[in-house]
Amino acid sequence: GEVARQLVDSGAVAVVVHPLLEEAVTGAVGTLKRPIKVFVTGENDHGLPDLTQVVQDKNIPFCDVFTPGPEDMSVLPYSSGTTGPPKGVWISHDAIRANMGMVLNGQVWPYIPTTASSQETVMGLMPFFHAWGMYTVLACSLAHGAKIVTLPKFIPEFFMDIIKDHKIGVLHLVPSLLLFLVGHPMVKPEDLASLRVAMCSAAPVPAPAATALKAKAPNKNLLFQEAYGMTETMPSHWTPAVGGPIGSSGVLLPNAKSNVVSLEDGSILGPGQPGELWTKTPSVMSRYHNNEAATLETLPGDGWLRTGDVAMYDEVGFFYIVDRIKELIKVKGMQVSPSELESELLQHPGVGEVGVVGVPDDRAGELPRAYVIRRDPGVTEQQLIEFMSNRVAPHKRLAAGVRFVESLPKNQTGKLVRQTLKEMAMQD
Repeated sequence: GEVARQLVDSGAVAVVVHPLLEEAVTGAVGTLKRPIKVFVTGENDHGLPDLTQVVQDKNIPFCDVFTPGPEDMSVLPYSSGTTGPPKGVWISHDAIRANMGMVLNGQVWPYIPTTASSQETVMGLMPFFHAWGMYTVLACSLAHGAKIVTLPKFIPEFFMDIIKDHKIGVLHLVPSLLLFLVGHPMVKPEDLASLRVAMCSAAPVPAPAATALKAKAPNKNLLFQEAYGMTETMPSHWTPAVGGPIGSSGVLLPNAKSNVVSLEDGSILGPGQPGELWTKTPSVMSRYHNNEAATLETLPGDGWLRTGDVAMYDEVGFFYIVDRIKELIKVKGMQVSPSELESELLQHPGVGEVGVVGVPDDRAGELPRAYVIRRDPGVTEQQLIEFMSNRVAPHKRLAAGVRFVESLPKNQTGKLVRQTLKEMAMQD
């Protein structure tokens, strides 16, 4: 399994695990040929050591303190990167220090200053093993002296109770959570009264949903930010600028550079032209652990990193993420962004959630198909096909049809797993 592969690849000698994940980790450890010590953050049924008690036990001697160098590994999160299975991303101490210096200012983080009478309150739902949760939610919030209210997993009623009872001011979201807030009948406008900042990331944000949240929240000065980042940049090289246009992921951070590179000939493109996003910043990863081939593919040299994302920027300098290169649908040689089609479909009142993938076709190469969770049980496939035909170019229409589903495949951060959706399409 994935846990066992990461334990082997990283050379881990110990694992600290939440009780909810204890069985998955102990099962993975049991398949390995070498011992790995497992610590649990709380009581458990298997007699494993409780990390809290171990730390407080004065009879256990401490080892010598290791002083790391600036280029030594700080963290090794695992990411699929631009291609292939998850790889260990070597992030140095210097990289984290550099990114903290780039983002810790009021323009990037409009948090309430911590004083004797005030403190920002942040929702900690994003998993802390993920670069966004580890860095954006945890490290940056603590650096500001903010209070983080954590949840082990998303339970709608509990999630809403936390927002109301703790008066959450900063809410980190993924698109599926954003759609829940604007579309679920249990969420009343008054429930969102404490919100000052909503930051959405992990996938392109549907613009109508962002507008709907701003309209629904009682605070008409609610700051909605669409963030962008990746594990390999720990986690970002640009910032969702205060007052930026909806749909933009922001502007470059200090000490960061970006190029948009043509997918056809590798030339550097200008404003309004989509291409692959390359970035150069002191927070870029050092390499992929134990994977020289992937490192050479992603780090072409001179400090640049190929993100594998299609992006563009406008005349003012605001950047926009279009899609992942490997997720683009190729229709008769023309590239179609599934995220664009999803954003259009979400404007239909009968659509709750949607995922779009390309389906192989002998004549066109691929054709778009939508997998839809209905908000209105009465909406039909033909209605959605006609709705899209009036909104997009002919090659972008849902020529492979619409399939209605009860759920969509997502990862731990709530991001649509398009590869699983594509496998579903192949089995239809």
